[in-house]
Amino acid sequence: MYNGTLENLYRKKVDKEHKRHVIIVGAGMAGLSAAYELAQIGHKVTILEVQSRVGGRVKTIREGFTEGLLSEAGAMRLPLNHYLTWHYLNLFGVETVPFQNYNENGYLYLYGKKIRMHDWKKNNKKYSDELWPGWDKNLTEEDKAKYKIDGILSYFEATMKPIKDELGPSPSEKKWQDWLHKWSKLSTEDFLRGLCADEMKVSPLTPWTEKAIECYKVSTYTPTLGTDLATQLREDLGKWWQECLKTPKLGMDTLPKAFTKKNEKGWNPSVDLSQHIKFGIKVTKVENVEHVKDKKAKMVKVTGENRSTGHKETFEGDAVILTLPLQILRQLDIPFSIEKQKAISQISYDASTKIMLQCKKRFWQKDVGHGGFSKTDMMIGQLHYPDYDGSGIGDNERGVLMVYTWQDNALTYGSQPKDLAIRSAVHDISKIHPEIKDEFEVGTVQAWYSDPTSEGAFANLKPYEYIDNMNSLTTPTDTVYLAGEALSWSNGWIQGAIFSGLMQAYCFQSHQENKEIVTPVSVMLGKN
Repeated sequence: MYNGTLENLYRKKVDKEHKRHVIIVGAGMAGLSAAYELAQIGHKVTILEVQSRVGGRVKTIREGFTEGLLSEAGAMRLPLNHYLTWHYLNLFGVETVPFQNYNENGYLYLYGKKIRMHDWKKNNKKYSDELWPGWDKNLTEEDKAKYKIDGILSYFEATMKPIKDELGPSPSEKKWQDWLHKWSKLSTEDFLRGLCADEMKVSPLTPWTEKAIECYKVSTYTPTLGTDLATQLREDLGKWWQECLKTPKLGMDTLPKAFTKKNEKGWNPSVDLSQHIKFGIKVTKVENVEHVKDKKAKMVKVTGENRSTGHKETFEGDAVILTLPLQILRQLDIPFSIEKQKAISQISYDASTKIMLQCKKRFWQKDVGHGGFSKTDMMIGQLHYPDYDGSGIGDNERGVLMVYTWQDNALTYGSQPKDLAIRSAVHDISKIHPEIKDEFEVGTVQAWYSDPTSEGAFANLKPYEYIDNMNSLTTPTDTVYLAGEALSWSNGWIQGAIFSGLMQAYCFQSHQENKEIVTPVSVMLGKN
């Protein structure tokens, strides 16, 4: 036996006496990464998945499109510094190509007015004045000169700069934690309104007018300003949007699928997760049971039923790692403490709906080119163009446009019959690209909030949700461990799902070594 330190746990197989059986509920990125690493050190793993596929909210759609076409219904882009995601992409040899996130020739379509992205940036004050007169009412001419404010974009950057500057270039762990505790207590919207405690009034540019808030929210398609301020700023601080983002060449689902193939590149070549997944099992109950041979040891029993036939099955193991979305988890019969039950019910999830539209020709390429987004005040929210500059895909080839909506727009589309949602989306797109009326062929809809396997797109933390709940949710019991993108600093991203899965796998193995429940390092402390 070894002492449970990081160094002594690294790539060390357990002996026969200390081999354990871990049941993992959910074959998304958190479940797969935990199962893969536990299997590599010699534990038995059983993965229970309600669907007929792996990946969870990593979902690539091919069916319904012409052969060779695909579209990402869930996760679709990879920041270069998401080091855990890239570890597995590189390990499994998943080929990637650029994901072009910005296109200066794309449009802002606002209240019937078409504005090129590059024009919006260049003449930001002109359009801010024209479309939201009074956005700068709370600014003096001295403010504008001193902070170089020439439109809503520079206004937002200047307002947020003091908060970001508090961290400095290389913050210590304590400074980072103090900053998170401070700025996760307030929503972005309320900060802009100046509704904050005295110690939070670090920006001389607040309060904003309601027109300024509306201007920023609509023109950038950011309907998530109710998110806590730390979460709102994390992607900028982490430089996650810096070009060039990437995406797997053959579809995002090639990454989760790679986990299930015979392990040829990991350090333990005997791992084959495909032999340890049971599909079509809907878990309904988790309970602690006595160990048959050792009354002092604790075991867990997981009850599930076949999603189609209703046939019940039970699985007994030494521990269970639950990686389901918290919205789903709270509906199961699980012996959680009152504190954990409260925490599970208090984490907010956002709605997201994607409408994917196959067109006979890539007519948009003659107008905007490849990649990037157009953003609008219409129901479609934002319109994503496939591929990237230099992809070599011609204008006359078939392609898939994607409508990508959040919050209220997403809920509305998700409540509509599929055909109505598609018809509505095509109508809105035709105001930007009239050609779609003639070129559209077939489409499909992924509404994550109404998807019974997720009931939400991603966790989007509101004020105090991190402070009050994360420690409780990430601390395991002897037998029950929780993981998933919601329980990480990188919530909403593959990186967060993998991090949480690995963290709980580490907590489980540390518990086996030390016979004590390990309190994990706060999931919000990661600085990468």
